[in-house]
Amino acid sequence: MEAKDQVNVISLDDVAKINLGNNSWSALMATQKTGNCKKIMIGYSIFTPNTDTPQKIHEEEEVAYIVKGHGSLMIGDQEISYGPGCALSIPAGVPHGVRNFGSEDLEMVFAFSYPEYPPTKDA
Repeated sequence: MEAKDQVNVISLDDVAKINLGNNSWSALMATQKTGNCKKIMIGYSIFTPNTDTPQKIHEEEEVAYIVKGHGSLMIGDQEISYGPGCALSIPAGVPHGVRNFGSEDLEMVFAFSYPEYPPTKDA
C-alpha cells in the first residue's frame, strides 16, 4: 500500500467553516468523515476581537493550542487567561466559553477524543 493511500491531507480550503458569530468561525479539519479518523478529531478556530461565545458542555475531553492572540476561557463565572504557545486541557463535562477581548484575532487549534465534534449541550 502506498503512503498516499494511508494518509489524508485536509486543506482548510476544503472544509466548511462554522459561523460562531462576530465573524468568528471554526473548521472541523480531520474527522471521521474528512480524514477517516477513528478515535480523535482536530479543528481550527478564529475568534475575532470582542467575541464571547456561549458556554458549552462537551461529552468528551478537549485540548487546544493557542497559535496567536490572547483570550480567556469562562468556566462558570471564573475566567482563565491564556496566550500564544499555551495549551488548554478541558475535561469532559466542564462548561466553558471562549472570550477574545484583545485587539487581534485569537487563533486556536483544538482536538477532541472523539472522531467527530462530540455530543455537546448548552451550559
